[in-house]
Amino acid sequence: MSADKGQPSTPDQPQKKGMSNGVYFKIMGYLLTAGWVGFILAASGGDFSHPMFDYIFIVPLAGWIIGMIIARVIAKKTGADRP
Repeated sequence: MSADKGQPSTPDQPQKKGMSNGVYFKIMGYLLTAGWVGFILAASGGDFSHPMFDYIFIVPLAGWIIGMIIARVIAKKTGADRP
């Protein structure tokens, strides 16, 4: 019996699986959150009564919520499942 001409004679090598785009965006979100907290701590000098300190958690929380909404909209448009 001869091998099919459409099939390669060597078995397919498994493809390397990398991280999904979602993982990269989560890492970027973590880094941006840490950068924002560091910026606020540096700008306020660690003083809790400084006006900038009011935004230390509000801005990252809003960013994460907006990011989740955008991800959901993109997933619905493309029809992609969660990785």
